[in-house]
Amino acid sequence: MSETKKFLDKWYQGYRSDDPQFLEEILDESVVFSSPVVFKPIVGKEMTKLYLMGAGITFNMDRFSYVREVIDGLDVILEFETFIDDISVNGVDMIRWNDEGKIIDFKVMVRPLQAIHKLQQKMSEALDSFKP
Repeated sequence: MSETKKFLDKWYQGYRSDDPQFLEEILDESVVFSSPVVFKPIVGKEMTKLYLMGAGITFNMDRFSYVREVIDGLDVILEFETFIDDISVNGVDMIRWNDEGKIIDFKVMVRPLQAIHKLQQKMSEALDSFKP
């Protein structure tokens, strides 16, 4: 099994666990996160954790599944399907790891357009829920 496949297995175990603590261990301090609903990339572990936890609230995780994976070196592309309310969502997570197994780049792309609009609305609500 390749190192990248081991890193990916940790990602799968973590997101399925419903315990966001795994993000602390798997994200590099200087990770760059690109969201379909934010104009510019987000830099740093803390903000990336918030956005990934927000996605976990926004997406229907009971109906979330990865349907395809492509591995090339330390890069992985994971196609997913899920729902936000009654809107079908199709997207990809593009993830790059470093040699230590930490995620250094995470980019999310989503389709169709109505899913992006709903994602933006729901992510805003989810992120607001994290504020004290």
